[in-house]
Formats: sequence, C-alpha cells, structure tokens
Amino acid sequence: MINERNDRKILDSKIFAEDLGWLHRRNIFLSSIFLSSSLVCHGAAIQVAAGFKVETIYEVPLAEQGSWVSLTMDAKGRLLACDQGAKGLFRVTLSTATDGAVKVEKMPVALSGANGLAWQSGALYFHKNGEGLYRVTDTNGDDRLDKTEMISPVAAGGEHGTHAVIPAEDGAHLYVIGGNQTPQPAADTIVRKRVQSWQEDQLLPRQWDPRGHARGILAPGGYVSRFDPVERTHDIFCGGFRNPYDLALNATGDLFTYDADMEWDMGMPWYRPTRICQVVSGGDFGWRSGSGKWPAYYEDSLPPVVDIGPGSPTGVVAGTGSKFPAKYQQALFALDWTFGRILAIHLQPDGAGYKGEVETFVSGAPLAVTDAVIGADGALYFTVGGRGSKSALLRVTYIGKESTAPAAPAALPEEAQTRRELEAYHGVVNPAAVAAAWPHLASPDRFLRNAARVAIESQPVATWAEKVFTETDTQARITAAVALARSGTETHREPLLKFLLTLDFKSLPAMQKLGVLRAISLTFDRMGKPTESERTAVVAALDPFLPGDDVNVNADILRLLVYLNASSAAPKGMALIANTAQAKAPDWESLKGANAKYFANLGRMSKNPPPTAQLRYALALREARLGWTPELRRQYFTFLNTAGKAAGGASYPGYLANIRDEALALSTNAERIALKDLTGEDFNPKPDFPITPPKGPGRAWTTADAIAAAGGKALGGVNFEKGRNLFYATGCAACHRVNGLGGSTGPDLTSVSNKFDAAYVIEAIIVPSKVISDQYGSSIVTLNDGRTFAGLVVPQDEKTMLVYPADLKAEGDLIARTDVKSIVESPVSQMPPGLINTLSPSELRDLIAYVMSAGNPNDKSYRPKKRKK
Repeated sequence: MINERNDRKILDSKIFAEDLGWLHRRNIFLSSIFLSSSLVCHGAAIQVAAGFKVETIYEVPLAEQGSWVSLTMDAKGRLLACDQGAKGLFRVTLSTATDGAVKVEKMPVALSGANGLAWQSGALYFHKNGEGLYRVTDTNGDDRLDKTEMISPVAAGGEHGTHAVIPAEDGAHLYVIGGNQTPQPAADTIVRKRVQSWQEDQLLPRQWDPRGHARGILAPGGYVSRFDPVERTHDIFCGGFRNPYDLALNATGDLFTYDADMEWDMGMPWYRPTRICQVVSGGDFGWRSGSGKWPAYYEDSLPPVVDIGPGSPTGVVAGTGSKFPAKYQQALFALDWTFGRILAIHLQPDGAGYKGEVETFVSGAPLAVTDAVIGADGALYFTVGGRGSKSALLRVTYIGKESTAPAAPAALPEEAQTRRELEAYHGVVNPAAVAAAWPHLASPDRFLRNAARVAIESQPVATWAEKVFTETDTQARITAAVALARSGTETHREPLLKFLLTLDFKSLPAMQKLGVLRAISLTFDRMGKPTESERTAVVAALDPFLPGDDVNVNADILRLLVYLNASSAAPKGMALIANTAQAKAPDWESLKGANAKYFANLGRMSKNPPPTAQLRYALALREARLGWTPELRRQYFTFLNTAGKAAGGASYPGYLANIRDEALALSTNAERIALKDLTGEDFNPKPDFPITPPKGPGRAWTTADAIAAAGGKALGGVNFEKGRNLFYATGCAACHRVNGLGGSTGPDLTSVSNKFDAAYVIEAIIVPSKVISDQYGSSIVTLNDGRTFAGLVVPQDEKTMLVYPADLKAEGDLIARTDVKSIVESPVSQMPPGLINTLSPSELRDLIAYVMSAGNPNDKSYRPKKRKK
C-alpha cells in the first residue's frame, strides 16, 4: 500500500531522477569515446583560457596501465601516476628536448588504487583506497621505488573513503583527507582533536536519505587530519565535509578543498552545491547525513569561500610555482570530473578568510579530469580518466605576453594572523587561551570568531562559564552562549536561556538573531529538554517575531516553535508556505560552450523547479502536533502533492513521501480519514479481520536469538496475513500503527524501514528501554499539589496535556499545564518487555516482516523466491 501510494502521488520527480542517472552513465560513456578517438590530441575539442595552450602528451594504454586518477611529482621533477584499479604505480619522465618524448615506467611495488599521492623527504606517500596510508621508498639506491610500509591503516573503501595526501607547510607533517564514509583513525593514534564535540545537533528528527546513502554515518563526515609520519599520530584538524577529494596549500600557507554536493538532494532545502572551502583548524562545515546538514549561517559552522554548483570534485592544486601570469599563480585550480572542467578560483584575502571568483580555465566535451600538479617546468599537468575509462596525461602552458615572473604571495591581513595565533590553543588545555581568545568573540569576522570560540571550548568549562553571564558586547554574548551551549552541562541550561532571552531580539541584525536561535537550539539539544516554565518563556519570546523579514530567521524560529509544541507553529508555518514566493529556477544556461549543452539535459528542473523554500517549512511542520485545523491539514498535504509534481534529484520523491508519512503519523484518526482523497491511504485503524492468539511454542527470546531466527536483514518466506494478525495478537497494535492499522499513543511504524533495519527493530522490542524515542518516552509528571503521574506525555494544546499510563489504558489523564510543577524523563520505556515471548521462530519472522514491509502485502518480502537454474 505504501509503495503504491508513493508511486501514484509522487511520479514526475522519479522520471527526473532516472534522467540524472542516464546523464551520469552518458558522461562516463562519452568520456571513453572521446579519449579513445584523437579528439584530445592537440586540444582539438578542449577550450582553455586566453593565452594558454593545452596538449595531450601521453595516452595511457588502458589494458596495460589502467585509468589514472592520482598524480604527484618527485624530487627530480618526474611525475608519479596511479591507476584507480589494479594496474599499478607508474613514473613519468618528461623529456627536456623538443621531441616531446615521454618515458613511462612501472614501479616494482605491489600497490595500486591510490586516491592520493604525495612526495616528501625522499619517500612517496600513497593513500590506498580501502586500506590507508603507505610509505614507499627506494631501499637499494637504484632509483626505483621497491618497498612499501603501512603507516596508518584506515579501512575505508570506495569513492567516499580515503582520499588525498599532501605535504604540510612545515615540510614534516602531511595532511590527509577522508570522505564522509571514512572512519576516524584508531583512537590510540589520535593525539589531538581540534573540535571538542562532533555532534549531530538535530533539534527535530532527521530524515535519512530514502535511497540509503550514508544512512547511519555521523559527524564529522569528511575530515582532514594533520599526520605525523614519524610518530604515526593524527591531529584531527577540520571536518564537516561531504566528500572532498583533494587539498591544496596556497602560497601563504592556507589550506583549501573542493567539497562535493549530494546531487540526489537537488530540490530539497538542505541541498548544498559543490563548493570551495578554506580548511581551518577547528572548523566544522556542517555536513550531516540526510536532511541534517547545517546551513552555512550557523554560528558554530563556517561558510564556503565560494559556491560552484553541481559537479564531481576531484583534484585541487594551487598555482604556486607555475609559469603563469600572477593572478593564476595565486589561484586555486579545482577539477570537476562530471562536467569536464578545470576551474580557476581567484582568491582574495578577506579578513581571517577568503573570497573567491570562479573562472572556467579548461573545459572539454567531455573531459573527465581526475588530478593535477604544477610541474618542475611551471606547466599544469593533469590526468583524465577514472571509473575504468580511457586515460591520458595533458599539459597546460602559457603562451601569452604577460609576465610569468614569480608573484609575491598576497599580504596576510591582521585578522588572519590573529586566527593562526588562536589556532595554537585548539584541542589543548592552556591557561592563557581564554584571555587571548575572549576579546575576539565579538569580532564581525566569522573565521576569527570561530577560531576564538574553539580555543575557549578547548578549555575546562569551569574556567570560563561565568564569563558568559558578565559579557556586555552583544556579539560576544551570542558567541559565548553558543560555546557554553556546546560545552556546558544541564545545570547551565536555565541560566543560559534566561541570559539569551534578555537580549533585545527585535533590534538585532539577522545574523545575530540567527546566532541567538542557534544558541537556544543547542541548549535544548545538548543540555536537555526545557522545563514547562522554560518552554513557555521561549515560546512567548519568539512567537511575536514569526513571520519576519528574513527567511532564515523564519525557518529557525518555526523549527523551535515546533520543537516546543507551540500551537501557533502550524498556522504560522502554513502561512509562510502560502506567502513564500517560488524560488527562481536554476540558471543552467549560464554555463557556456559544450557544458551548456550538457546542462540543458537538466531542463526538467529548470522548467519545473521544486518549491525548495517552502519545503523548508514543511519539513519542520511534519513534527507539529498542535494548532492544526482540518483546513490547515488539507492545505499541508495538498502542498506536498503539488511539490511531488516538481522535478528534483534522485532522492527528492522519497524524501517527500517520508515527510508525508511522518506528518500522517501525527495526524488524528479523523484527519486521516478526511485526507484519504489526498494521501491515497486506506485508513482504518480498527481491524476488519479476526484476531487469533499465537500458536507458539514461545520462548524467552534474546536479541541474538531473535535476530538469527528472523534471518538478520534478509526476510523471506513469510506470510502477510499471519504477520498482520500477530501485530494485534502480541499487543503491538495497542500503541503502534502500521499502514493505517493500530493505535496512536506510540510511534507510527509505517516508515520504520526507512530509518532502521530488522535487527534494530528486534532489539527495540526485546530491550525497549535501551533507546527511548524523545517523543514517546515515559515521564514522571509532578503537580503543584504533590500528585504524580507516570506515562507518555502528549500535549493537547497550550493549556493542557494528556498522560497515558504504561498499562495501555485507552484514555489518558487530562492535566492543566498550570498545575504542573515538573516533568522528568523516565529511564523506563512505555513498552513492556517480553511482548514476543509467545511467538515461535516462524511467527517472529512473520511479525517482523509485516512491520518492515510497512504493512504492504505487495512488498518484495512476500514474493516467491525464484529458483536458481
């Protein structure tokens, strides 16, 4: 039923997602055709900036040498290149004569599949996909690399695993980078973490990617480590990236990367384009899996240097040492594999950070660029290939008339020098840190403020917490409050909230308003839920400012009001959806030449753009419980259906379906029946079939035994009708609902398979108190007259709440909020243990299959298995 409903209500976006997949496959195919012909030779099909020349100097024989994706240069100016597969490591010697001869040798080491290469101190550092960092050396002096030594194992394979390695600015350390599915190094090798607490900080429940990408992957996501190859230790430097592939240091010693987008998210409000980021100590660029990505304006995150747009980042190299005009020597070159281009990012110091302007430097039709280096001769060398396609080595030289004399590095602003001084305190306890950093909490420069805050957070909170409450500068108060919210304890929650509410919110500029809202959100997320008096105070303080003039402020206030169960959230949120103008369609035509034709295939999104801004509000409203009227509910689901007709990325339709399902789960029975024409839901909370008890024989199920009996993650050979009956017979339906059937005091389980696997669900049944949902946990409610009530607290409106006891009584106790003295979370779940102990192994399988199939009789779990021939 659920799958059928999704297909019927949200269709056009799936067509567009298929188009994106076709475009991706087409690009790989055309790369192979393009490179197997002679079109690359002499730059015939390649465009390059005025005054430059591009030429192919070596076509890589695919069968013998594979597809080259990594490139570096040794101390003698020779290039080292590596195949993405298993063909090996190769050294390329370029002739100094005019004949253009190229000598390619395979090195006698059993290594291949490098995602990063770097030469330092007479050794090659080889970041191998799926294994980690090797040091490769010449042991007998014959000028051939012959020995490999693993110096930092990291078991992360695939294109989101271990990536580039480059020499650090001191000539002794290395910077290594990992994609968002790369685990951090072993704990005993980490000597320093510059961000004190990588946390998710999701005030409302996150939606994982409906197609399963990075599900369960938590912060920091992609990260950069400063590695000591002698001590073999890591200093976790910066994080919060999605999937950056390469790093580069500019002439002033600042570090940059080109981070990837999640193209499946196109159309959703959390989609972030590919972007150039300055990699700074203690930085968190806010990648969180699924819908959890932080917006760049968060006070404890950082903005990019410049947004690029859709693409597939690969190599990054600074123009330092090139024989190019001065502006290109100071530029950063970023390679985009999908759209066949090398971008020149012209960097300008901007306080403690940088601004950037983007120029298309090289482009092809297509040109699958993988890595680049500045050669000893001052030329830019780059490889094309990847994913098994035909590969080549190309060179860009300057033939114009401008001077190519070495350009002096850009002057470092005072703010940047101060930032570097403060970074020395990151991740280390130093009594001088607070005094040195505190004045810079007031800086208008975000990178300097960030450096100061991280320095302070690195110190024991007891040494600086009281300074927060005596601060008088508005910006410093906000920054300090964010630091305390991230680092403090539950005892700080009440005074911190009171402190924040003393600020004159109305008079603050938008960025400071956002800082206050971030501090309040972090206070609740990290220090615990508010008391009733705290909840009331924050709602009263923020509600008058919704709606306001700033869309980001509106979104953050709405999120807080939904979290705090404000009855105004639903009507105000729906008014925001109704009154927000449709966003302008993406300007794909701004990309010129061959790439413009390629981008034209994304015309569906240009012609039928999704309501991205409004979806930001709809995402929050899916969790709103109060303030709905039948008309508002109908408007909400009508909006979702309309949004489903727009074009978006591959996950766009799945996200919309999950938003709808989660909103339905919090709707009343009457609302769900009234909305059947919009949702396609065959809603009937009461069964129209006989319920029979389990046949057994049962047992005292343990988690391990139950997972084994249920077949782990692979469920098959099960019966739909039996599973549906057992959902009632075991008592699950008294509180939970699946596909419209069952009770509503506990979580609706219809979308549980979008978030968890069968093993997780089994453990939650057997050990219900191990992980208790924030929304459905049991609480102890104490009234002013001393009476107590234990059970599930369900807000009814601003004045009343219901408390459902654990004995599953049909009606809860109605309590006036003014009578409540305190609400304390209970460590014991509402759900009693032992519910499945009456089931036999086959019955257990039937029950779990019913839940994991979302009550859909057409789910693949119920299809007969095909016999192997």
